[in-house]
Amino acid sequence: MRSASLSRVAAALGVVAALVLAGCSSEGADGDKGARSGSADTREVRSAKGVVKVPVAPKRVVTLDMGELDTALTLGVKPVGSVVGSPGAGFPKYHGDKTAGIKEVGAIGAPNLEVIESLKPDLILGNLVRDADRYDALSRIAPVVFSEQAGTQWRQNFLLDADALNKKAEGDRVVAAFGARAKALGSTQGDPGAVKVSVLRFVAGQNRLYGKATFVGGVLSEVGLGRPAAQNVDTFMVEVSAERIEQADGDVIFVATYGPKDKTDHDKVTGGPLWKTLSAVKAGRAHEVDDEYWMVSTGYTAADHVLADLERLLSKRS
Repeated sequence: MRSASLSRVAAALGVVAALVLAGCSSEGADGDKGARSGSADTREVRSAKGVVKVPVAPKRVVTLDMGELDTALTLGVKPVGSVVGSPGAGFPKYHGDKTAGIKEVGAIGAPNLEVIESLKPDLILGNLVRDADRYDALSRIAPVVFSEQAGTQWRQNFLLDADALNKKAEGDRVVAAFGARAKALGSTQGDPGAVKVSVLRFVAGQNRLYGKATFVGGVLSEVGLGRPAAQNVDTFMVEVSAERIEQADGDVIFVATYGPKDKTDHDKVTGGPLWKTLSAVKAGRAHEVDDEYWMVSTGYTAADHVLADLERLLSKRS
């Protein structure tokens, strides 16, 4: 009887073991399928195109704008690929050697999808302004997290990209540190709102005065600095002719140039007689700044570089 009981127990245990092994085998097969389909180890992020399932720990990220590149590097994530600002421009120099090894995948607004696919990305970051018409094609390559706007909503974009990279805590620390630094700079200006900061940018065919609804406008607002009347507007920019350049005057003028200066009005304006009549120019407070981090890139590392320029070039006031 005892022998028969033991036999029955052994048989039962054999059945259980077989079921466990079968279950493990099935789980492994499903796990492999999940990994291939991107459903394993994912989390949900709400983007401009709705909820997107992204990897919990993205390892092969591609960025489609300079703001997304800046954000990834700021948060310690080196993309496998990224667009550049314009063909032949290379990556922004202010990043130093952090961009070493990143594959160029085209220029802003013109990414090369074949090159992107060859990199086998597990996450693509960008925005609808640049690549709305490529969203479906990109989504067939990897999960895509797009923001609604580009530079005008750079702070919101940073938080969205930080969430997509699963770096929210790190992102919050970056935002807090920047805010503290901006506030400290503002405190050196007495009443910072009384300091009228003008931002003039030369691009081919246009001379632009930048309003508050811009990346650099947001940085200046964080510091609490004022703007001249023509730029104290909730718009992207106001175009100004060489003959009306007096609209660019302020307590200080920061001048950026996109691309080669000889393709713009830079030399015509800054070498002309009207330029010399501006109060900021006469006081020696017109400064050339780096277009790459004042204008092209729209992230917190770029913003920190803008703050460094402001700290260096703004006179302390009591």
